[in-house]
Amino acid sequence: MAYRVLPYRAGSRGATALAAALPGGRCLRLRGSQWRPRANDVVINWGNADGAVVGNYNGRCQVLNGMDLRTASNKLTFFRTMRDSGNDNIIPRFWTNRQEIPDDAFPIVCRTVLAGHSGDGIVIARTRGELVAAPLYVQYVKKTDEYRVHVGRGDRPERQNGRAGDQSIIIAVQRKARNRAVPDDQINWQVRNHHNGFVFVRGDVAPNPAVLDVARRALNACALDFGAVDVIWNERHQRALVLEINTAPGLEGQTVEDYANFFRRFG
Repeated sequence: MAYRVLPYRAGSRGATALAAALPGGRCLRLRGSQWRPRANDVVINWGNADGAVVGNYNGRCQVLNGMDLRTASNKLTFFRTMRDSGNDNIIPRFWTNRQEIPDDAFPIVCRTVLAGHSGDGIVIARTRGELVAAPLYVQYVKKTDEYRVHVGRGDRPERQNGRAGDQSIIIAVQRKARNRAVPDDQINWQVRNHHNGFVFVRGDVAPNPAVLDVARRALNACALDFGAVDVIWNERHQRALVLEINTAPGLEGQTVEDYANFFRRFG
């Protein structure tokens, strides 16, 4: 058998690192690939939402995350999927019409880009007058910590009513922490990403079990085989909320090995 990683774009560092960590692993070309899969080969779809490209391998070998990834990659579709699957209690409140946002919901995160990453297209409106045109408005929720929980489905590959089985496992857990090398005036505690002075850490990361539980629920709601779930935790209210799922998260160091160990289960 062979492992092949299908990247969302050519040169993806995460896909390249993952392929190198798998036995005989290689990245697939997005166009004009001459590779012909065998039934026992494993293709890992690393964030590629092009159905035509993914369709070249579905039905010919085992494809992980071979479904329509727009359910997760499109922020609005993701929130609607969570709501429609009965998981609206583990996501923030959201709207598509600014006129429907109640006065008690502010601040509001205006998501002007639905398929962006690393905070692309985020505008935070503290008042109604600061709202900008956007396809999605999400209530900003105060957080004590923010985590990235990498989750994969368990041993059972079957689907139940179109949803992944409930034996999901935790691949790795990271916490967003302040980068002490960044000056105070450049830190943005509301949008915690690399540009705003935050990095992922793994040492001494022990989230409340509710953080892991909602991450599992989000993966199952989207019927994904694996994903990196961004979860915020509010200590005062003892509440965990899911913000989004990444199907091609950035990988480095031990997290690469954690994913490689997970994917070896399917070989």
